Amino acid sequence: MLLKIYKTNQPFILGLLPLIAFLLWFPSFRTPSSLEIEKTTYIFNLFVSASTFFNHVFAILLILVSAVLLDDIINKNDFFHKNIYLTSFLYVLITSSVPSLNTLHPILFSNLFVILAFRRLINIHSQVSCKSEVFDATLFFLAAGAFYPPSLLLIPFSWFALIIFRPFKLNEWLVPFLALGIFLIYYFSSLLFLDNVPLFDLSSLIQYSIYVNKAHSFFFYSIAFLSSLSFLLGIYHIHRRRSRSTIRFKKMTNSISTFFVWGLILFVLVYSLTGTFEFLYLLSVPFMISLSYFFIYFKKQLVAELILTALTILVVLNNYF
Repeated sequence: MLLKIYKTNQPFILGLLPLIAFLLWFPSFRTPSSLEIEKTTYIFNLFVSASTFFNHVFAILLILVSAVLLDDIINKNDFFHKNIYLTSFLYVLITSSVPSLNTLHPILFSNLFVILAFRRLINIHSQVSCKSEVFDATLFFLAAGAFYPPSLLLIPFSWFALIIFRPFKLNEWLVPFLALGIFLIYYFSSLLFLDNVPLFDLSSLIQYSIYVNKAHSFFFYSIAFLSSLSFLLGIYHIHRRRSRSTIRFKKMTNSISTFFVWGLILFVLVYSLTGTFEFLYLLSVPFMISLSYFFIYFKKQLVAELILTALTILVVLNNYF
């Protein structure tokens, strides 16, 4: 039932997302998360309210905007044979599946900017000049780092995208350095106006926004298993389509694969130093696209429907019990 609904290409389906997000977050409104964030950035603290209700509503809004942007990336770049809105549902479902993270967390801001950066970079294949796209994407990565500093480690993807989509042009390769230079000017200027309180401490790049891990339930591990299995099967279906697809599609999937591999390497680095998995949220673009491929193109649609239904039920059980 769920799969059949979200496989349609009717935009009104998006109207269900706020209701779904609220229902998944409802336990957090009743019993706020006991999440303990040890270090946060100056900019993130500006958005945190004394009202738990406001913080939760703001967090849901960030998730919904990110979900709609993911749909926009997929539909405008013809990843599927028609427009679909399944990806936004999957994003809301998966990002709401960990009760301890169902609060206003720096990673939600950061992930929004990472999605915006990817949205700009995937468009460079069709541009005569892509300097503005690369500049904007680098600034978005920097903005992500202002909320969750480990996001800064994704900046090299700006150059990876140039390698995948473009012939070498020195002026395009220098653009990220220009964005970095402008950012550093604002960064050091901020020290003059914030009484030497930096936007974030570059000396502890990896260990920012660390939360105290809570014990996870059987439901959580079941969600992780089903979603990982679906992700791997989705990769298989993407690979099958590549063999008979256009060069443009191959380059787009190359960029997604590169983003995922680079992000996975960084996750291993961050996890080895902090023991937390929150960095995985920043891999939502390749993860959600691959999940969507599994649910859309798996031959036995009844099995796909059952897996999606099981995932949804498990997330509800994990959040409510």
